[in-house]
Amino acid sequence: MKAFIKEYGNEIKRLRKSANLSQIQLSSLSNVERSQISKIEQGLVDGVTLFTIEKIFNALGYTLRPEKKNIEELNIHPFVKWAGGKTQLLEVIKTHLPSNFNRYYEPFVGGGALLFDLKPSSFSINDSNKELMLTFKCFEDDILYQKLIEELKIHENNHSEEYYYKIRELDKDKEFNNLPIYVRAGRLIYLNKACFNGLYRVNSKGYFNVPSGKKKKVKCFNEENFANLRLFFKNSKHSINCEDFETAVKNAKEGDFVYFDPPYDTWETKESFTAYDKNSFGKEEQLRLANLFKKLSEKGVYVMASNHNTPYVNEIYKGFNIHIVNAKRMINSKADGRGNVEEVLITNYE
Repeated sequence: MKAFIKEYGNEIKRLRKSANLSQIQLSSLSNVERSQISKIEQGLVDGVTLFTIEKIFNALGYTLRPEKKNIEELNIHPFVKWAGGKTQLLEVIKTHLPSNFNRYYEPFVGGGALLFDLKPSSFSINDSNKELMLTFKCFEDDILYQKLIEELKIHENNHSEEYYYKIRELDKDKEFNNLPIYVRAGRLIYLNKACFNGLYRVNSKGYFNVPSGKKKKVKCFNEENFANLRLFFKNSKHSINCEDFETAVKNAKEGDFVYFDPPYDTWETKESFTAYDKNSFGKEEQLRLANLFKKLSEKGVYVMASNHNTPYVNEIYKGFNIHIVNAKRMINSKADGRGNVEEVLITNYE
């Protein structure tokens, strides 16, 4: 990364001189301090971000273009830790994917671990968590993306116990929903990075109520990952939605692939964390999802679903391919609620 930024420092110096601009003039055009520009041109890269480099290039009339242009070559991963995330099961899931498919649908996208591993060029993602989906939308737009980074830097610089609880309480304000998208997105990421165990949980009124993780410092984002995420969304044909899971896949056609990763069914004798938001996902919703799985199968859509290996799940998906996999639950409000569990991958194809 340092060598990468040094190369751009040399290019910035060349372009600035070609445009007959002084460092002071470029500072005024880019809103980057003159001392920072001098530092970059000298190859002193400590503390320099890709966001700053991009602002300078934009001021010179150029677009910053990372070396990797093809989205399948990008190294991207989730920008938040999310309950039910599939990072640890990716290799297992990938062995059960259809050999090829058209558009990719993920109606319960969460942190997007599978999405970012597959990197499809055409996809539709959805989740019932509005704050999460607003955050995804910030990667669609250059202005929102830049403002999100600025917002996250503010949170990093101001982090403290008192500050954490001040930001946590924002959703209780009646004007919260009128805040700019990037402000709400920055809040979600900051709280996710600073809260206890990366747990997303809201109470019955929909207010975020996870206590602080008591961290002295918080790193809200990885610069390279964010830059690659922006490229991924910029160079793909996609939609980002916050609606009912049935509506989210209404346009799925024969040859498309749908991956369902819903809040899991619970065991009768075990506590299980499935409260991703204020909306419950009980037995009736599990059955509605299974019926949708069947309807999509009849249309010729490839479908895969993840869930707990409960008797109820095995019953409602009877007749489909059910593969048992072992997973480790990493997020729970209680330490003794974490550990190895049996999950299933259900497919309508071999």
